Amino acid sequence: MDTLADLLKRRIHELGFTDIKECARRYEIPYELLRKVISDGHIPKDRTLLLYAEKLGLDAAELISTAYRQKAPNQVQHLFRRGAATAIEGTRLAPVLGRAACGAWLESYVSETERYEPVDEGDKDAFFVIAEGESMLGGNIVPGALLLVSPEAPVHNGKIVLARSGEDEFTVKTYHRQAGGAVILQPMNPAYEPIVVPPGDPLTVLRITEVRIKL
Repeated sequence: MDTLADLLKRRIHELGFTDIKECARRYEIPYELLRKVISDGHIPKDRTLLLYAEKLGLDAAELISTAYRQKAPNQVQHLFRRGAATAIEGTRLAPVLGRAACGAWLESYVSETERYEPVDEGDKDAFFVIAEGESMLGGNIVPGALLLVSPEAPVHNGKIVLARSGEDEFTVKTYHRQAGGAVILQPMNPAYEPIVVPPGDPLTVLRITEVRIKL
């Protein structure tokens, strides 16, 4: 099975170059890192792989899946063999849009729009936020976890949501709508108090369908 270096070397040859440095110069790619990837087997970050895909006309999903396969422990390498190709081909890259508080409302958040993660192709509007705070530790949502937000997924009581109040305040909680119309945003850490949103107050909730812990 091809390595990341194999894919890049083949593409550089297809573009008519025999010298990596000349190709890097022509396509405005940092040479030293490209040399390390091809010659030393270095695995770069996803954003670098996306740069290579854009500059060299390569398939981003193939580059990223190949990099993940090379980084995977031996006991899970079989998941990346040919039988798993359909799952990889059926993905798209979803942006990581910012940080969301797992505590009180977060008044602002940091954009991470140069960062992407693979998701199921059918989840066409999904995006990620980065968990910040400890109010959801009972749901295995630790600071730094990636939370997949799926706008089309239905929201029911007891589901974990990204909640937005007003124009730019966000929090991650479990959703509980009361009979009278009030919404309780319940933490999963007893050290934190729930947030009560009275009936009629502006509130948008989007379902969180996956939690990814980056080791």
